[in-house]
Amino acid sequence: MAGEMRNPVPDGLLPHFESLIALGIVVGAVAIAWLLNHRAPKSRAFGTFLAAVACFAIVILFALVPQTGVLENPKPHRVPMDVAKPTLLWIQVGVALLAGLTLLGVAFKQSKSQEELVLSSANEEARYGRTSRILHWTTAILFISLIPTGIFGSMIPDDAWYKTKFFVIHETIGFIIFGLFIFRQIWNRKSKRPKLESSLKPIERKMAHNAHITLYLLMFALPITGYLMTSMHGSSSYFFFVKLETFLPESEAYQIPGLFHKFLLQYLLYIILGAHVLGALKHHFVDKHKEAFKRMVS
Repeated sequence: MAGEMRNPVPDGLLPHFESLIALGIVVGAVAIAWLLNHRAPKSRAFGTFLAAVACFAIVILFALVPQTGVLENPKPHRVPMDVAKPTLLWIQVGVALLAGLTLLGVAFKQSKSQEELVLSSANEEARYGRTSRILHWTTAILFISLIPTGIFGSMIPDDAWYKTKFFVIHETIGFIIFGLFIFRQIWNRKSKRPKLESSLKPIERKMAHNAHITLYLLMFALPITGYLMTSMHGSSSYFFFVKLETFLPESEAYQIPGLFHKFLLQYLLYIILGAHVLGALKHHFVDKHKEAFKRMVS
């Protein structure tokens, strides 16, 4: 939830600095997605390197969490599952560190390649086109960034001066993800998605299809439930520096969308996203289905 700021912002900070941070994250995500699918191999290697840097930025950011005092004095727990938030946060930091190190290795390998990536803007019969790939990776980077920041945000005490500032970033990215979701649905109708790799087993094809549908539903449901939870709690939402007043009456019923946003959908996301990533890695490294991996990855 994005409670109203109670404590003053320290002197010396730029006005709307949180909006500048949100803009930087969005621009960075688009730049990485564009570079990852660039024609030139050196550009793709640089995109992978930037993706590794983004992972390390998450590690560094949350390595500073103990200095905020949030771990020692978090927002009071409302449900028993709140106790698990610090553990979940550190697990995700560990995953980010491992991902960053892996991406550095991939970037080094890519830097040795001379193979150009020839893609059309539209989707092809056996693989996604450049537009779909940029949409996919921009959304993925932003979506994944919301997971640890959402957990940390829910731990920030209401009287912390940076609480509202922090949620300006979180909510702005959430609105952008929702917009990307809508645009992606429109694009999928304009440019038909390629069929699943024929080498996949029937059960694998069904699981992959269900995972894609569930991820789409999560990209829709998480921003919606987050907005409803915030609005019904009586707090404004933010899109960069624009304050969006709630149109819903304040009600204790905010706990219903809150249950979905903070717990049910969140843990479902962990399961589906993890299965999606592990499934893609299995097809590439274990089953040796090289073409299945290359449908979206250059």
